[in-house]
Amino acid sequence: MGRGDPAPRRAVRPARRGAVHLGARPLRRTRPHRRIRHRGVRDPVVVRPRPPVLPARRGPRPAVLLTLDITIVNVALPKMATELGAGLDGLQWVINGYTLAFAALLLTAGSISDRVGRRSIFLAGVALFTAASAACGFAWNPASLAVFRVLQGAGGALVMGTSMALIAGAYPPGPARKGAIGAFSAVGGAAAGLGPLVGGALVDGLGWRWIFYINIPIGVLLIAGTLLGLREPAREAPAGRIDVTGALLATVMLFTLNYALIAGPDDGWGSPWVLATLVAGVVLLGVFVLVERRIPHAVLDVRLFGIPSFSGAVLLTFMARITSFGILPYLILWLQGMLGHTPLETGVRLLALTLPILIVAPLAGRLGQRIPASRLMAAGFLLITAAFLALFRIGPDSAWTVALPGFVLLGVGGALAFPPLLGVTLDVVPKERAGMASGLSNTFLPLGTATGVAVFGAVFTARIDAELPDPVAAAVAGGRFDLVPTQLRATAETVFTEALTTTCLIAAAGALAAVVISLVLIRARDLHSVSPRVPA
Repeated sequence: MGRGDPAPRRAVRPARRGAVHLGARPLRRTRPHRRIRHRGVRDPVVVRPRPPVLPARRGPRPAVLLTLDITIVNVALPKMATELGAGLDGLQWVINGYTLAFAALLLTAGSISDRVGRRSIFLAGVALFTAASAACGFAWNPASLAVFRVLQGAGGALVMGTSMALIAGAYPPGPARKGAIGAFSAVGGAAAGLGPLVGGALVDGLGWRWIFYINIPIGVLLIAGTLLGLREPAREAPAGRIDVTGALLATVMLFTLNYALIAGPDDGWGSPWVLATLVAGVVLLGVFVLVERRIPHAVLDVRLFGIPSFSGAVLLTFMARITSFGILPYLILWLQGMLGHTPLETGVRLLALTLPILIVAPLAGRLGQRIPASRLMAAGFLLITAAFLALFRIGPDSAWTVALPGFVLLGVGGALAFPPLLGVTLDVVPKERAGMASGLSNTFLPLGTATGVAVFGAVFTARIDAELPDPVAAAVAGGRFDLVPTQLRATAETVFTEALTTTCLIAAAGALAAVVISLVLIRARDLHSVSPRVPA
């Protein structure tokens, strides 16, 4: 064939066996590719248009804004109670109001952004979150603070529900996207772990209101950076009707499920109200699935679960949160309640967990270019399993340094597992469903945390209640060792650490199950093999 002869056309491969097609026609390229023939090159070179620019330094900012706020508030509750004239029980909606609003709106925010515009929803969320943070700082009583926290949670859902979809739109599948996801995960994980440290410093130095004021400059910088540096990505899903019925069902269903999981440990799982909300949530889930299967413009395209890697990624996101944030409150109880460390000192000790995340997560993106996602995630969950087995060594006479190897392994394992997990969620779905996939994946973050706290809390308190009398058991389960009689202190510490190590053993079993799921469900042939045109 001469140099001037046209290059032969390559045969079109038939679809792989087992590939999932969500529509009758193949997905068309949304942007034309230019083919350029270079001298001396026989095959044409495909030049893809450049995606919208999202500088890597701006990508992690939403993670800082949200995850720092989630963990920082717990440290300030005692000071809030004193200044606002409320008991700690009276401030429970300061925490729960944010969590419920955040969890209930994630899926809807991500899905609607596919049609309305991800950048617009993202900016609205940052603006609402920042304004609500300022209002929280000026709260005059517990009720006003709880209302502003609900608004803050709603803004956070708009931000988090679109963040990963924006990254997917700005970076094509490959090293750049993996690096951006790694940076997002690193900063988010580090900010969550640094919450007690930053919160303790702010509360002790400036007062509790500054844990909200600190969000204002971060939010302003994020708005400015988004307006200046991020163009609205081309809308992959055509504008059309919004599934209002599905959005309302999803919001109410997620609210009731999360409420039942949050209220269960405090009110008791036999409480009529807890049982009613739990049953209602399950029923609404069934109704939601039935409705979404029949609506062409669905909030959730349930056919995506026919992709094994997508189902596996969603399940692993849920399990990753259970085995991290789900058990973290009980490790903090041990550090603060039993060992007597202040919130600031606890935050310093938790650097052993957060610093490895900050260091290793960006490297996970590079490793993902050489190691299959399934194996990298399996390695991460295997390290998490080893971490909980190391924490199983905690005893009544142990100093915090006994937990040091476990903290380090927990941070490294999470840093290896989570970035490729987020990448798989985005890589196996059509581009026009990136917001939906991002919202659904993020929905399982608070749901996993609530489930983990509920499950581990039930095991933790049951073990303590079985060994100690009622008044002492309640004090020990809450980490209030100052209320334990001196003659029972040694017994209480033994029972407490036995309950803690039991939860660690269960968490290790869950992480080991995640290893198996990673190797079985996350399949290389699913990545980029899904070329469906999902009905809009």
